[in-house]
Amino acid sequence: MKDKKKFLWLIPVAMILGLVIWNLTLQAELKKYKPQVEAYLPEDVYVAVGSTVELYDDEVVWSGLRDGYACNWDCAVGENLENRFSVTGKEEQVGDYPLTLTVYDYNVNEVLTLKSTLHVVEKLEGEYSVLNIGDSLSNGREWYRTIYHLSGDQISFTGTRGWTRYGHEGRSGFSAQDYLEPTEYYADGTNEGVHPFYDPVQKMFDWKYYKLFTGIDPDAVQIFLGTNGLKDDPSDTVNAIARMVDNIRRHDKEIPIYLVNTIYWGDQEKIGTMVKQDGTAFLPGEFKNRSDKRIMDLMQAMAKKFRDQKNVVLIPLGLMHNSDANFEEGDALHPGAAGYDQFATVMYSVYCGTLGEMLK
Repeated sequence: MKDKKKFLWLIPVAMILGLVIWNLTLQAELKKYKPQVEAYLPEDVYVAVGSTVELYDDEVVWSGLRDGYACNWDCAVGENLENRFSVTGKEEQVGDYPLTLTVYDYNVNEVLTLKSTLHVVEKLEGEYSVLNIGDSLSNGREWYRTIYHLSGDQISFTGTRGWTRYGHEGRSGFSAQDYLEPTEYYADGTNEGVHPFYDPVQKMFDWKYYKLFTGIDPDAVQIFLGTNGLKDDPSDTVNAIARMVDNIRRHDKEIPIYLVNTIYWGDQEKIGTMVKQDGTAFLPGEFKNRSDKRIMDLMQAMAKKFRDQKNVVLIPLGLMHNSDANFEEGDALHPGAAGYDQFATVMYSVYCGTLGEMLK
């Protein structure tokens, strides 16, 4: 009996040790299944006087579990709302303001903190022409006309396609890689031939050739690509856009170049119900969370690639377009009128904050 009593103290020790091992195992399992959370916030956010721009929580933040986090916005101006930060530019508030986003998990533990500068800017002065190179999101869409009127007819668009004041180089279905190659474009059943940026002698995208061939010489260039050719690895798209930027810069040392972050797709219902003319699925096997991750990765890669390049400005449209509400039935890629209004407001605000300064 005495020998048994001598070892009784081992029982609580074993119990405690068992609890410690169980807790460590549980923590390891919870960590394994803890939702991944990533976020992207540009260094600068612009809002023009009289305009409203919004940063949407589920576009600034990506998570493996969409509802597994909460966002808190902190700024001296603007509104910290349920699912977004919203700010309307006011004349009396023109200036720069620190903007902080804190992301919490479902237990209100701080996960991430991101900082930016909000610039409330005056309306643009002077007249400028912008050449936009893009895909279907800029193929004759209404946002050109809206920006023209927002600017008081001071910002016009040029290109070989479209109309006077609303010209463009938007081609439905084109990726950035298509502009580096002798890609032909078909519109309304008509072959327009190889796009005008491709020099058949040098066999490459060439900005000097485009200007000589078309006679177009804008004040600024805008590249709005990324939806077509979207992959898990964004490097092909980023590198193709970088080749376009490098060539433009080789021939125009100071010209402002805007790079527009493409928008998030619509919800799964719209992704799943998009069909081709023959009734087959337009986006077979695609799902919302994966496409969101690809767009988040593309934005982050673009920011890293072009961060230190002079007179190259990223327009964070992907964070400022309401992808939950702006798509119409049966279309997950092209928004309706409200979406194109947001396009115009976001782009115009960035122009107001940067274009005049870059052209001094």
